[in-house]
Amino acid sequence: MSVDFKTFNTIAPLVANSRLPILLRGRHGIGKSQVVYQLATSLERPVVERRASQMTEGDLVGLPDNTDKEIGGMRATTFNPPDWFLTAVAEPVVLFFDEVDRAVPEVRQGLFELMDSRKLNGITIHPDTVVIAAINGGEHGPQYQVHEMDPAELDRYTVFDVEPTVEDWLAWGKDNVAALTWDFINNNRTTLSTLVTSSRTRFILHVALGIASTLLLMLLAFLSQRAISTTSSLSLLRSSALRLLFLSATSLRTTQKL
Repeated sequence: MSVDFKTFNTIAPLVANSRLPILLRGRHGIGKSQVVYQLATSLERPVVERRASQMTEGDLVGLPDNTDKEIGGMRATTFNPPDWFLTAVAEPVVLFFDEVDRAVPEVRQGLFELMDSRKLNGITIHPDTVVIAAINGGEHGPQYQVHEMDPAELDRYTVFDVEPTVEDWLAWGKDNVAALTWDFINNNRTTLSTLVTSSRTRFILHVALGIASTLLLMLLAFLSQRAISTTSSLSLLRSSALRLLFLSATSLRTTQKL
């Protein structure tokens, strides 16, 4: 069962305060990373982000130290942990691992220990550090070239299958997009429901409608110079606005289907 971002933002702080790792699972481009940063802001903690798909086991353990250490009369190897991990040990942060299901098995095994016991190589993270991971698998897994997470891995997380809604977009867009864009989405929710689920599409839509609004302002100036009556100007402007916005939406829908 999927949850929208509003529901996630309500439940996630409770899970975080319980010191349980969180797994966000959903399609690409829906804003999983953005919602992690929003959660971190609400918790008043910085985000330490690592892309698990680009990590090796050395990125978890660190590099060997040249310090001489003996155990039982024999020299032993010690390791210097990476800076991102020591940050999560020294202070409370949101430790965010993206694309975990694209990581190599060695990295996933290391993360398994971190999610299970909140430590790596014998070093425990700060008690108030929140650990979050994100993947594209689950219901949408067959669409991606990712590794399926086994039940033991998933059991270490509190799993949220996220699917944003138009209401999520409207809440985000209130302070982030032009009023013309927001009003159009608000009044055409059914038509555009398949378009606003992607953060990339949100950006493209915002740019496209911004261009459309500029053209409309130019049209209004043209009509004013020609001394066309106010009523006619507004009527023509409104008609042109709907036509341009419809064309923008249609082209975006076509692009998303390709």
